[in-house]
Amino acid sequence: MNREIDLHLHTLVSDGICTPLEMLAAAKEAGLKRISFTDHDALGAYRHWGDLFARANELAIELVSGIELDTHYRDEELHLLGYGFAIEDKALNERLRLVQGLRRQRVLRQLEDINRYFGRKVVERKKVLLPQRDSLMKPHLVHAMLDEGLFPDYREAAKWLSVNAGVPIHVPKLPIAEAIAMIVRAGGEVVLAHPGYIVAETAIKLEEMLAELAPLGLAGIEVDYPYYQEKEPAPAFPDLAAESAMIEHLRELAERFHLQATRGSDAHDMDALKKFSAREVR
Repeated sequence: MNREIDLHLHTLVSDGICTPLEMLAAAKEAGLKRISFTDHDALGAYRHWGDLFARANELAIELVSGIELDTHYRDEELHLLGYGFAIEDKALNERLRLVQGLRRQRVLRQLEDINRYFGRKVVERKKVLLPQRDSLMKPHLVHAMLDEGLFPDYREAAKWLSVNAGVPIHVPKLPIAEAIAMIVRAGGEVVLAHPGYIVAETAIKLEEMLAELAPLGLAGIEVDYPYYQEKEPAPAFPDLAAESAMIEHLRELAERFHLQATRGSDAHDMDALKKFSAREVR
C-alpha cells in the first residue's frame, strides 16, 4: 500500500483543529502525493479557502473530494467515506444542510447546559462558532471541558456530556444503503471507514455486511489505519501487534470481496498527519 496516500483527513470545518491550507502544507512536507479532506457531514474545506484543488496542484498533490458521513446499520452508527463526487451535488448538499443545522442547534443547547451546570463559562461560543466551521460536534464541547481540567480524559468527559447535557434534538442518520446510493449518484465512490472498530466493538459480522453492501455500490474498505493509539490505547488494540493483525484481516477481506483497500490516518491535526505518513505501511 502506498505510503504517499492519505485519504482520511479532518479540518476545523468539522472536528479538526487546522485549516485545509495548513493540512496541505503538512501533506507536502510529509511527502504525500494524494489526499482527501473528509470532514464530518461537511464540504467547507473545498469552499471556504478559494480554489483548494488548484492550490494542491501547485504543491504537486492530487486532492480528491471527500466526506465522512454518519450512517446506521442494524442499530449501529457506522461511518462511510465518499470520494471523487461532485461537491455541488444537490441531493448531497440538501442532506448536509439538514444535518449541519440540527448539529448546530444541539451543540449550542449543550453549550448552555455545560456553562449553567458549572456556573461559569467553560465553553466559549466564539471558540466553537468559527466562521469556517460547518459541523458543530461533540468534540468541540469535550475538548473545552478537558482544557478546563474538569475530567481526566476524553471518554470520561464524553460520558458526562451524554448523561448531564442530553438535549431532545435528534440528528437523523441515513441508512447505510441510502448513503451509499447518494454518493454514487453524485458521481463518487464509497469506502467503509475504519472497519476494524466494527469487528472489535459491535456484534456485526463484517463478512456478512460486505457481502450485502458490495452489490449496492460499496467500493472499498479502509485497511491501513492507526487503530493503536499510544496515548489512549483501546482495549481491542492495546499494541501494534493487535493493530497489525486487524489490518491483515481487513486486507484479506478486501481481496475476497474485490474491494479497494484504502489508507487513511483520520488525522485531526498536522502532527498526526505527519506521524502516520512516516510510519511503516502495515
